[in-house]
Amino acid sequence: MSQNLQTILELQQALSQLRDAEQRLHGIPDWMRELHEEHEIRKAEIESLEAAAAEAARERRTAEAAVQDSQEKLKKYQQQINKVSTQREYGALLQEIDTVKGQISTGEEQALSSLDSAEKAQTELETLREGFREIEERYATEQTRWEAEKPGIAKQVEKLQGRIATLRQQLPRNVVAQFERILERYPSGAVAPVRIIERPGQKQREWHCAACNYRVRPQVVVEIRNGGSLIQCESCKRILYLEAAEPG
Repeated sequence: MSQNLQTILELQQALSQLRDAEQRLHGIPDWMRELHEEHEIRKAEIESLEAAAAEAARERRTAEAAVQDSQEKLKKYQQQINKVSTQREYGALLQEIDTVKGQISTGEEQALSSLDSAEKAQTELETLREGFREIEERYATEQTRWEAEKPGIAKQVEKLQGRIATLRQQLPRNVVAQFERILERYPSGAVAPVRIIERPGQKQREWHCAACNYRVRPQVVVEIRNGGSLIQCESCKRILYLEAAEPG
């Protein structure tokens, strides 16, 4: 294996380790993922009920304000009854009074319904908050543990970043550029091992790119073994290498 290929493999490994470390640093560790999901679900349920309770309270205030306005109108119309002089005016005023009374009745029903909804939401909220308290305590404990682990992971990230910078400096610029182009296309990895495929009933071995399963010609395998230059898969263009256990 050529020195450049060996350096590229080490670089790819360091980049993969860096990606994993950064995901652990900025994400949720596996050991608290289940608790985190449960915490988020319960928290969302509480927030949803709080919003429902607030909306019910707002609707109640709106309905009560409408009732109050309608009652003021009713009082005004009732005061006008003795002032009308014609039957037509009297009938029109009675119609207005009936309309306002209907509005009062509807508003009172809406206010009562909103009050019931707010009380129901508040009762459910108390139950949820009681159950959430234990989850929140456990979550806070796990968060403290996780925060204590972060500095160690941050140091690992810093060390890997330095290692990656050093490895890049050890490679020719054109090789780094080639590697980066492939990595841009395949963020998961710019290199791929060559694997032997055993075909039942066939004596001749076949080599394939482990990434895309494209057949690798025997002459290409020889070139990789000789280590004269970097060899790319003819299909996916990843840089090919032979694993240490690859038989000669």
